[in-house]
Amino acid sequence: MGGAGSAQAITSNTAFDGIMNRFQQSRYFQDQEKTRANIASNIEFTGIGGAYSANVKAQNRQSGQQYAEQKGLGRNKIYDIPNATPAGQKTRLIVTNNTWTTVTVSIKGWYRTN
Repeated sequence: MGGAGSAQAITSNTAFDGIMNRFQQSRYFQDQEKTRANIASNIEFTGIGGAYSANVKAQNRQSGQQYAEQKGLGRNKIYDIPNATPAGQKTRLIVTNNTWTTVTVSIKGWYRTN
């Protein structure tokens, strides 16, 4: 998760294991090249600490545009995250805690930007 580096085009799953920041501060996943236009990104949380849930949205790294945030995501379900980043441009997912909490929350799962 996180980091300013970039990755190759991803249509396969990328695992993550880390934390959601407290106070609803953003956690940025690695930049990746969007490979397919008009296709949502996907994420699945296989673990979220406590009884918390997550909010996730995609961002076009060239334009800075952020797309519709999906709120209240839980465990063990694959979610579609709207991502209108054109093919060939960099994109990333942004994760925040669904509630205003003073603790960091462990998260684990996978995502793909498509």
